[in-house]
Amino acid sequence: MLYLRTQLAEKLSSNVVTVAIAGSFGRLEGSATSDADYILIVKDTKLAKVRPDKDLINAVIKRYDGVSPPNKRGVFSHARTVQQLLESAGRANESYDLLGKRMLLLLESRAAYHDRAYAELMKKVFSKYAEYLKSDSGKEYVFLLNDLIRYFRFICVNYQASFWRENEKWVIRNLKLRHSRVIMYAGLLFLIGEASKYHEQDKISFVRDHLKLTPLERLGLVYQQNNDHSFFRLIGLYNVFLSRLSDKQWRKNLNVDYDERYTLSEFSEMKANSDALVSELLRFVFARRGQWSDRFFEYLLF
Repeated sequence: MLYLRTQLAEKLSSNVVTVAIAGSFGRLEGSATSDADYILIVKDTKLAKVRPDKDLINAVIKRYDGVSPPNKRGVFSHARTVQQLLESAGRANESYDLLGKRMLLLLESRAAYHDRAYAELMKKVFSKYAEYLKSDSGKEYVFLLNDLIRYFRFICVNYQASFWRENEKWVIRNLKLRHSRVIMYAGLLFLIGEASKYHEQDKISFVRDHLKLTPLERLGLVYQQNNDHSFFRLIGLYNVFLSRLSDKQWRKNLNVDYDERYTLSEFSEMKANSDALVSELLRFVFARRGQWSDRFFEYLLF
């Protein structure tokens, strides 16, 4: 989000380490109907130190017509330190926002402030997961794969909890889950699968060097690596979703109770679209049997 980068340049306090954009703008898909989700990394998390910087970032976002700051109760609500992100990894009592921030950095983020600090943060987060591979070249990205699956399934479970609380928002959330969240998840999942072809350093560098790509670019790369010419199907289905999502009236029409969803042609169309998108991703994964390692497929289930 170039607007945010230019408006924040050198205006935040010295307490800010870096700011990373995530969500639709992190995937380079943002529009005037999007939230500007951001990850704020600081040296000191005391509210008195953090609040002025958050207020400044939110004020800048609100100046951009139609775009909103992130949900105050969501994963982006708290500023965190680099140490907190790294030390909490793998702990049973890790909070959702720490898991979410760490995974979203790898899944779909872009630097919005202090590029060098962002690059160093990404290096440290990735190294935390890649450390497992360095002791044995035959190993897979088990730690990263487990955390990736855990995060995606947490999103799914959280959407169910949201449905119980406010089912009138379920329709649009479900369509986002089955399109943008699936693409986000698959982008990193496919990199890990493709890396299973390689040994130690090549395995590490393949994923590390392609983290700068968007989820769609990652998928396109892996399709190309496997000489699979069906990526156009995936991109076509996803473009249908993005075009609908940017239509304010379309979004307004979907604001109905759960039991009424199939009375809407908008929902029926996009449910079929998401079924086709997921079907294509499944086809591609199953076609990799004998190419991606058996261990990778084992870890997907057990």
